[in-house]
Amino acid sequence: MALAEVPFRVSLVEGSNQFLSRFWLRYFQSVVDVVNNSARKLSLTSLTAQGASVSATALDTGALDPGLYRITYSARVTRAATTSSSLTVTISWMDGDVAQSQSGAAMTGNTTTTEQNGTVFVHNGTNTLVANDVVKYATTYASSGATSMQYSLYVLAEQIG
Repeated sequence: MALAEVPFRVSLVEGSNQFLSRFWLRYFQSVVDVVNNSARKLSLTSLTAQGASVSATALDTGALDPGLYRITYSARVTRAATTSSSLTVTISWMDGDVAQSQSGAAMTGNTTTTEQNGTVFVHNGTNTLVANDVVKYATTYASSGATSMQYSLYVLAEQIG
C-alpha cells in the first residue's frame, strides 16, 4: 500500500469549524494504513563466538496474537576449524497442536565465508500461543581439529500479518 499524494497546495483545515480538510485526512489515513500493514519486530537474538550446539531456545516474543510471523536467521562461520566443521540451524514452532520444524542444510564449508540465511513463515491460528507453544531456534554443531570452529547466529522474529 502506498501513501496518498501529499496535498501541498490544499489548506490543512477547512470551514468555519476548522476541521481537517478531506485531502489531508485522506493523506494521514494512508500514513496510518502503511504503518499498520508494516512488519513489526518482536525480537532479535544475537549470538557471537559460539563454539557448541545450542539446545532448543525460545525466542523472546511473549505471547503471540493470531496471525502470520516471519522468522529469519543468519549464521556464519567466524573461525574455521583446523580440519572440518558442520553447523545446522533449526527453527521449530507449534501450528495448533502440531509440532513443526524447519532446518537449513548443514553448513560444511569450514571457511569464514561460509554462511547461511533462512526464512520461516509461522502461522498462529485463532488461539494465542501459551508458554509451551513458542517459536524456538537450535543449532547442531560439529568441529574437528586442534582449532575449533566458531560461529555467529542472528534470529529475528517479525509479525507480518
